[in-house]
Amino acid sequence: MDVTKILEYQALDGEKVKINRELKNSKEAAQYMHANEAMKQAIENVAKKSTRAAQLFAKAELLMKQYEDACREFDDLSGEIDGIGDDLKRAEFYEKTLTKLDNIMEQIERETQEALSELTRIEKEGGAEIDTANKNASWAKKYMEDVNKLKQRYAGELDAINAKQKALEESIDPALLNVYRNARKQVKYPPIVKLRDGKLCGACGIELSGAELGKLKDGEAFVNCPTCGRLVYKPEE
Repeated sequence: MDVTKILEYQALDGEKVKINRELKNSKEAAQYMHANEAMKQAIENVAKKSTRAAQLFAKAELLMKQYEDACREFDDLSGEIDGIGDDLKRAEFYEKTLTKLDNIMEQIERETQEALSELTRIEKEGGAEIDTANKNASWAKKYMEDVNKLKQRYAGELDAINAKQKALEESIDPALLNVYRNARKQVKYPPIVKLRDGKLCGACGIELSGAELGKLKDGEAFVNCPTCGRLVYKPEE
């Protein structure tokens, strides 16, 4: 089977691959990717701070409730002390209990202040992260416009390549074209490579089996490389 036309078709695909690589590696694309990643990171940071803030709000509410409960218990015990008379054991018990409650209240008050301080810091940092996200979103939009302008510069060239491929399709066996397109989806460019040194895959260099080489010798257009999956053809000598 003559593979000349499908190789011409593949060469045109190669031109498109080159253009797309230039677009991908362009300064404009790099700037867009950097700004977009920075924006996503800032948004992620805001989300994390929002989650932490919600946890701290819940903790602060719980600590405030514990503080109020301890205060009530402290007040109740303080009132009972006035009526205990000369019962020293009871007095010592109440004194120890009041001291314990006093320590608990101090601890709760300290933890509450720490939680509120962290909330204040998170609110400030969250605002800065939102500003950062907005700024990077603006830059990403600007750089995306630059990328689109760059694409427009290549649009005419890509249209011309597509037109040539369309014309070639009329002279290529539909079954062969289908085989090529399927291979194109599964392996990196180029999907078709020639046999090298009479026995090696022209892409990965693996030595083909005797059975595969026999198929090519018997006139099959291609065999699949068992290692890289490309279509290997035997060039005319």
